[in-house]
Amino acid sequence: MNNRRSVQEQNEQFIVDAFISWWALRTGEKFQVIERPHPLPPEAILRSQSRTTWIEVTDAFYSKEWAQDIHSYATPDEPHTPMGPGPYINMDAQMAARFAKLLKKKLSKASYAKPSEKYGPGILLVGMHSPWFDRKTCELMHEECRGTDWSTDQGYFSSVFLSFRSLNQQTFVEWKWRSGGILDSRGSPHPLP
Repeated sequence: MNNRRSVQEQNEQFIVDAFISWWALRTGEKFQVIERPHPLPPEAILRSQSRTTWIEVTDAFYSKEWAQDIHSYATPDEPHTPMGPGPYINMDAQMAARFAKLLKKKLSKASYAKPSEKYGPGILLVGMHSPWFDRKTCELMHEECRGTDWSTDQGYFSSVFLSFRSLNQQTFVEWKWRSGGILDSRGSPHPLP
C-alpha cells in the first residue's frame, strides 16, 4: 500500500469515528463499527441497538491544487507541493460548483448499490476542504444545489453530512441536497461557520 493510501485510510477512519461520537452526543444513538470493508466501499458498517447502516467518506476540495497541497503535506516521504500564491477569484463559487458535481456523482455511483441493497440507504460524509469555507460558501452551495438536476440520484444515501473543522474539532452538519437546504440533526436550521 502506498503512503498516500495509508494516510487516506487513516483520515477516513478518523472521520467515521468522529461522526459516531458527534452523532451519539446529538441523538443518543450509539453506533459501533462492526466491519471496515476493504478495498470496496463503504468505509464502515455500523450497528446501533436499533439498526445497521453504512458510511461512505469523500472529500470536496476547493481545487486540484489545494487537494495536492493537503495530500502531499500529510503523506510521509512525499515532497510537499504547496498551492501557488494566487491571485484567487470566485473561491466560494468554485467550491460550490465542485461540491455539487461531487455530490451528484456520489449519489449515482453504482458501487454503492450492494451495501444499499444489503443494509438500506447509507450515510455520506463529505469533507469540506477550502481555506475560505464559511457561511458564504454554503450560501452558494445552496444556490448551486437548487440549480442541479438530481434525477440521477439512485437513493443509495438517506443522509448527507458536511464535515469540517470548527473550534478545533471535527463537526458535521446535515445537508439536504434536493432542496439545497441545510439542517442539523434535529431538523432545525443550523448556523454555519
